[in-house]
Amino acid sequence: IVKSSGRETMTTEQIKGKKMGHIFYITLNRPEKRNAITVEMMTGICEMAEAQMADPEIRAIIIKAEGPIFSAGIDFMALGAEVGPLMGTADGGGARLRALIHKYQQYMNRLEAVELPIICAMHGKVLGMGTEMILACDLRVMSTDCRWGLPELRLGLIADLGGTTRLTRIVGQARAMEVLMTGNEFSADQALSWGLINYVVAEDELLQTAEKMANDIAKCAPLAVGATKKILKRGEGVDLMTQLDMEVNLQSILLKTDDCQEGLTAMMEKRAPLWKRR
Repeated sequence: IVKSSGRETMTTEQIKGKKMGHIFYITLNRPEKRNAITVEMMTGICEMAEAQMADPEIRAIIIKAEGPIFSAGIDFMALGAEVGPLMGTADGGGARLRALIHKYQQYMNRLEAVELPIICAMHGKVLGMGTEMILACDLRVMSTDCRWGLPELRLGLIADLGGTTRLTRIVGQARAMEVLMTGNEFSADQALSWGLINYVVAEDELLQTAEKMANDIAKCAPLAVGATKKILKRGEGVDLMTQLDMEVNLQSILLKTDDCQEGLTAMMEKRAPLWKRR
């Protein structure tokens, strides 16, 4: 961890992390490999995102990438090194392979569980595991040139890190069937019209658009933002009354917070609130 001008910067070889005001940036930094994602990269992304919960100043996380594309997906050489030794006949009916896939799934679940909004700013291409990663995040922006897809079926595989489940929940079954069963690449405009992303913008406006979303979020009470994310994410698939109970329980907690009192006081005094995330 390096501190510079009061701003904290975290850097690894393949991932860069930097705090700027209320935003924490996570940058995929493997352009020579088309930002192909390794286990180490996913571990770093999750750890960086989770660590921001300890900083009361952070209101949102933006994931972006260096180089010509956002991510080509999983690093197949790194994957082969893990899968290869498990391909023997003494695997107990595939138990070790299932455990490995489950481990990868947990990275996506960890991202989804972070109570800070995570915004993905994508350009060039986002494929395979890269697409599955952005599906586990909350808000998505693409540049006009961006192409995306889940080509796993063309390799004899399925999108097993939430690609089938999260994509269906976001765009609906018919669209998900097309994306998954053709393995085609799709345009940013299609992603927008199908509800996968929030905005399509020129590449030179991509980061600015993501930052505007983050700064708008920063105006709202951070505990309430986190509670809303939890209700929306954990409420998927539950019955109406269960989700309403989630609203009741979380609201009863928020009503007792300092931030709630600050929000009400700021409204009465006609000023901007000073959130403390407590």
